[in-house]
Amino acid sequence: MNNAFFEDRILSVSDVCRLLSDSLGEMFWGLNVEGEVCNFKINSSRHWYFSIKDEKGSLLNCTCFASRNWNLDRPGNGDVVVLSGSLSFWAKGGSLSFNVDKLRKKGAGDLMAEIEKRRAYYQGLGYFDAERKRKLPETIGTIGVVTSDTGAVIHDILNITRRRAPGTNIMIFPCMVQGSGAAETIASRIRQANNFSACDVLIIARGGGSGEDLAPYSSAEVIEAVYRSVIPVISAVGHDSDFPLSDFVADVRASTPSAAAELATERAYRHLERLHALETGLEAAVLRILNTNRRRLGAVTVDKDVILRKLMAAGNTLKEAGTLERIMAARIHGAGMQMDGLMEEARTAIRTKVKQDGDKLARLQVGIGQSMWLVVERTSSLVQRYGLECRMHARAMLDDGRKRLGILVAETDALNPLAILSRGYSIATDESGRVVRNIGDTKAGETLIIRVRDGRIKAETKEISKEI
Repeated sequence: MNNAFFEDRILSVSDVCRLLSDSLGEMFWGLNVEGEVCNFKINSSRHWYFSIKDEKGSLLNCTCFASRNWNLDRPGNGDVVVLSGSLSFWAKGGSLSFNVDKLRKKGAGDLMAEIEKRRAYYQGLGYFDAERKRKLPETIGTIGVVTSDTGAVIHDILNITRRRAPGTNIMIFPCMVQGSGAAETIASRIRQANNFSACDVLIIARGGGSGEDLAPYSSAEVIEAVYRSVIPVISAVGHDSDFPLSDFVADVRASTPSAAAELATERAYRHLERLHALETGLEAAVLRILNTNRRRLGAVTVDKDVILRKLMAAGNTLKEAGTLERIMAARIHGAGMQMDGLMEEARTAIRTKVKQDGDKLARLQVGIGQSMWLVVERTSSLVQRYGLECRMHARAMLDDGRKRLGILVAETDALNPLAILSRGYSIATDESGRVVRNIGDTKAGETLIIRVRDGRIKAETKEISKEI
């Protein structure tokens, strides 16, 4: 297109603006522009509007739409950036703008190259080898955290730890997390925690940020401090997509600081869950036992009247046995006294008879005179006869007493319910104590208690037959 095409034409403003827009879009695309950011702002649609300038004072307006900037590192005023995109002309506003497709902060590429070089170096030394990484301790009583003491990271870690493992201590080692001097303070805090053996596990944490913001965690100072740490280290720097070199050298890598807190409290949380489960199971077991005992107690309460009747019946039986025992004892005592009386009567009769015979003998001796031998012979015969009569009389009295005593003892034995057992008989009862008097009182398979003279026999009924 040449100028002759426009010589005889009068163009409208819209025509000129459209011409500029079409021409710039077709001719100036895929440009890379470097400059310092100024006048940066974001509108409600999350589009970026800013300008870049150079040392000569030239200014270029730039636009980066939301569809392009969602995965770009947001710049700030004063940042030197390299932009990739195309020129465009806004016809309605009559302004030229540079549409940004890509944005890279000046020096970011150099930084990434340096970090990659450092990664290769330490990998060659074996700092990242899986064989040297340690497992987290089984029991973690104190968690050390190397991070800023004012940011949201420490609050997230504290909240998660208090919720999952209330008894775990948190020891904060505050440090700078970005900027000049951050690497030195991070490494110093790691060494400090190790020098005092202050914790069981150490979390190095910070929130997300740009490559420059996370650069301290890829520094040689931090890598060496993490590598030489006696305390197991969890690296939780940035978001899940960020991989500073501290992630590679640490014993455990967490995607976020919150995930690091969950890892450090995992075993305590599992123990707490198990404790809660045991408490729940124990409570359920106690409730089952209580319910079972309540049912058993109810059954015992229902049978209380039956038990009381059995106890009263057993008491009455014991009373009857005691009464029989007292009656037998009284009768035996009476028979003994009666026998003693008969023996005393026999002895008195003998003494009386002997005395009478002695008196007679004395009188006969006085009147014998010269016929002593005759009298003596006659007296001797009388004495023998009377002595024989006395002995026979005494024997008869003793025999009579023995007979009467035997009758009393027999009567007593007849009243003793256990005496019949000594003659070979027995008494059968069921397990409740009820006497089996006929075959209708028991049945096959039932257990019987058989009382004999010197004890009890527990037997099982095998067969029942009726005898005619």
